Amino acid sequence: MEIINCPQCGGMRLNKSALSVFINKKNIQEVSRLQIKDLARFIGQLKFTGSSAQIASPVLKEIKKRINFLENVGLDYLTLNRRSSTLSGGEAQRIRLAAQLGSGLTGCLYILDEPSIGLHQQDNKKLIATLKNLRGRGNTVIVVEHDEETMLACDYLVDLGPGAGKQGGQIVLSFCFFYLP
Repeated sequence: MEIINCPQCGGMRLNKSALSVFINKKNIQEVSRLQIKDLARFIGQLKFTGSSAQIASPVLKEIKKRINFLENVGLDYLTLNRRSSTLSGGEAQRIRLAAQLGSGLTGCLYILDEPSIGLHQQDNKKLIATLKNLRGRGNTVIVVEHDEETMLACDYLVDLGPGAGKQGGQIVLSFCFFYLP
């Protein structure tokens, strides 16, 4: 199988009429090429008046909310038009995590395998806050992680070992963190 660009749209994956609609001098393809952090700025600068403002308000609110979820899991460098096959496992997992935040589900069990993989250290606090947000909604969040900052932020820590693979699987340490207000 070979991936080739469509000769009519030049790989933009949209027809001529969809590409002819502009907001602040950008069409949907140009907007989808923006990094999430730049998209947040672009959306924040949009101004509508009259009935257009009434129509746009709930849509913009939802877009801003979803952008915020992506930023909070450290994905502000991605673009919306990026192919999913090019995402790392950690990026894909954090996208699913951001989607779950938007769903507002409660009483769910989330199991994450090293969500901090590929995440810049400065974004760790955002990811931890996101995980705590999920837990705070009445969900159970289990995280397999080697990142010290993430481990220290947990409510209950279980260390399995002493080795990896067939040599592991025994509980080496189990510790509950209690926080006083």
